[in-house]
Amino acid sequence: MARKKMTAQENSSRRLVIVTGDKGGVGKSTFARGLLQAWIDEQQDFVAFDADVSNPQIKRFYSTECTIEPVNIFKRGQTDIFLQELGKYIFPPDSIEDGKELVSPKSLFLLELPPQSSNILKDFVNDMDLFETIKNIYQMRVTMVVVISRTLDSVNQFVNLYSYCQNNVDYIVVKNNFFGEEHEFNRYNNSQVIQDIKANPENQKYIHEIGMPDLIEHAYDYLDRESYSFAKGIQQNDLIAVKGRVTAWLRNFKESIKPVRHLLGLPNSDAAK
Repeated sequence: MARKKMTAQENSSRRLVIVTGDKGGVGKSTFARGLLQAWIDEQQDFVAFDADVSNPQIKRFYSTECTIEPVNIFKRGQTDIFLQELGKYIFPPDSIEDGKELVSPKSLFLLELPPQSSNILKDFVNDMDLFETIKNIYQMRVTMVVVISRTLDSVNQFVNLYSYCQNNVDYIVVKNNFFGEEHEFNRYNNSQVIQDIKANPENQKYIHEIGMPDLIEHAYDYLDRESYSFAKGIQQNDLIAVKGRVTAWLRNFKESIKPVRHLLGLPNSDAAK
């Protein structure tokens, strides 16, 4: 089927957000869940892909509230299938078999990567000429969300990612406040390599840094035990302290992403609460 020609305005709105954090436990799933909740609350039409098949958190917490597709990037050929699946959602057929619901075109996607997947991502980018393919075929821009802790590994992760992505993507470095205040991320803040990358005028419009609020442990554990989305944590009345903690956390999360809303597929608006 011939693809419909999209207007420049429609094309520029397409966004693939890839959430990565090569070490487990840095908070990438927490960020992904927070972003999904923000998208849902603002009635965005999106599809999420959960590539963490051994611990599919976004599927566990959000499968009943939005479309979550599994993808096993550790299995040969699955990255190719992922790229094809994007096309099916961006360019759905005009008509389908009786009994099936017509799918509206999607322009917003999330891919959460599992730990220890940096080499696979690098191969995906290089072997598929990923960013040029996405740009030219899907007219879509990629945002790399890099969730970091205070370790040297987090510095190396970003430097490695930048080495093969360059300015073909937008970057959001997320300092997870579970590990400390943003000024306490000394290894990242004081890294000469990071400073050199950020000092390049060509890079400054592509690299952004934000913090992610810390959710107190007992509230986080309750959501985990019940497999509750953030919205369900707010709606429940069994534990009022958890309700209050999650309400405040989500409000603070949405405030923290305001400077980069446009890079996360959200309109530049202060209307989001």
